[in-house]
Amino acid sequence: MKKITFIMPTYNSAEYLERTLKSLSQMIKEDKEVTEVLFIDDGSTDRTIEILETLVEKEPNTYRLFKAKHGGVSKARNLGIQNATGEYVTFIDSDDAYTANFIPVFLQQAATLPDLIWEDVCKLEHSRLQRITTPTERLNLMSMVLGLTTPFIQEGIASKFYRREFLVENGLAFDEDIVVSEDTLFILEAIDKAASIYLSDFKFYWILEEHSLSRFNERVLGSEIAYEEKVEQLLEKYPVQKLRIAMRIKLNGVYTLLRRYYGAKCLRGELSLNEATADLKQMMKQQQYRYSLTSDQYDRLFSKRYCLLRKLLKYRLYHLAMIVDVGIDKLKGIKWQ
Repeated sequence: MKKITFIMPTYNSAEYLERTLKSLSQMIKEDKEVTEVLFIDDGSTDRTIEILETLVEKEPNTYRLFKAKHGGVSKARNLGIQNATGEYVTFIDSDDAYTANFIPVFLQQAATLPDLIWEDVCKLEHSRLQRITTPTERLNLMSMVLGLTTPFIQEGIASKFYRREFLVENGLAFDEDIVVSEDTLFILEAIDKAASIYLSDFKFYWILEEHSLSRFNERVLGSEIAYEEKVEQLLEKYPVQKLRIAMRIKLNGVYTLLRRYYGAKCLRGELSLNEATADLKQMMKQQQYRYSLTSDQYDRLFSKRYCLLRKLLKYRLYHLAMIVDVGIDKLKGIKWQ
């Protein structure tokens, strides 16, 4: 029986894929009997499929390839969940690296069948199995993901493992209509349902370098609003401490809309700075973002750029905020594809 399924979406990854596959092989080593890797190609047009087909042909018992039309990473991950046979599943990227000989470590951690397993937990005093029985414990885990507590863990989908039967029983899947923060939403929803988690500071994953282009999607605006609404619904049953999480989510939403929507539209020539400023100002009123901008308590979680933007938005200097955001991207030579 397969104990772990690694789900790797790919999209035009040929430039760096072979290096990642080498790292993946070193991570699995001699434990292929209990391991499977599902490649979910999201409509690549470069050599990605050719590279993957070569590997799958050599080792069909460990590697499988699914070819899909371009539908986004959430759809690819959901296809992976549907086809996984491992007792646990995790989601990995096609441009990262992994620690060699990881599987024996993982099998020990999974022995008691926790619903969730987190590697790479920073500032953790000791690895431990934790039963999740109270709303406060769930909120603490949500806060760990968002960097609001110590210990903490990187916010993205990496380093997090899910018991497959737990996902199926609770109907947990990635929201295919949301294109921003969809991984964070999935993690928060899993915490909301989980009965147990194993926390570990074992170093499993690291980013080799940033390959992804700055991509613009017209759905960013609607997706950000939908994401925030879903998180608010999720937090409705929790005590007062949920405010910290809500503020953190809202603050991240401000930055997402400013840079990945309005700023991107300016750089693409689809909005003038004046038009973007007017739209941003209206959005700030409609979505009640202002209360999340008043305090500097979360500045440590964000870049200096975003800290500066928060201060400008706090004092309603919307036009200057747009000028700064677009100007920084221009200086960096960023083009929103």
